[in-house]
Amino acid sequence: MNRRSLSLVLALGLIGGLVLALSHTFFTPGKYILLPWAAVVLGTVVAIRADGIVPMSQRFTVGFVAFAISSMALYVAVLFSPGVHSVGLLGHAWRLGALFAVGALLNLVTVRLSRPSPSRWAQAG
Repeated sequence: MNRRSLSLVLALGLIGGLVLALSHTFFTPGKYILLPWAAVVLGTVVAIRADGIVPMSQRFTVGFVAFAISSMALYVAVLFSPGVHSVGLLGHAWRLGALFAVGALLNLVTVRLSRPSPSRWAQAG
């Protein structure tokens, strides 16, 4: 991963995490968090496509790490919410594993959508 991809990952992850954490803080908790989460994923796909990253592995890595950073921000926001019960180390481990598995599957599906248009390939190469 080069510097440009790393800066894209950090920007997308931090902005997405901020959106998700603020959505959890100010909106009704529960299934409605899926709407801003979908918007974050869609925004990540659009940003990766606009950046013109050609290799599929690099697009997957950027999308997955951005998803992981933003999801971890939401996870931390939920942990520090009032009324949250302690789940123990094993409880956190399987939740984070499931979260990263969903992120990997989601990025496998969306990596094709983030492919730059053929006219951009000539500019990137």
